[in-house]
Amino acid sequence: MRVAVRGMTLIEVLVAMTIFAFGILGMLGMQARAISYYSDAKNRTDAVLLSEALINDMWVNRTNLATYAYGGGAAPTVLVGWVNEVQTALPNGAATVAVTPATGTVQVTITWTPPNGTAHQHSEIATIQNP
Repeated sequence: MRVAVRGMTLIEVLVAMTIFAFGILGMLGMQARAISYYSDAKNRTDAVLLSEALINDMWVNRTNLATYAYGGGAAPTVLVGWVNEVQTALPNGAATVAVTPATGTVQVTITWTPPNGTAHQHSEIATIQNP
């Protein structure tokens, strides 16, 4: 005697497809999160490199250290290119440079806000002395 079992294979296929679909959705979520973390790390790295580049320029031109002071708005002549780099490299990038010529202390602060994200800030303090 033969027992007819109909539709069992179809149910197994549907269950397998559902499990596969959830797996693919999970992988897509992980990929989106990885891209977000990559963008954040890239922005942080760019901010560090930009602040280091400016401090290196200040070391080279330490006799004119006071000309690097910048609080926003129109950039001093020595900072025009650097400020443009900050605005180009970082989303909504902005910077300030505080200089105390008497002590040679400089503070470079770079801020940026990624799309649909929270504001970030990188601040670096250095002491630049004349030999």
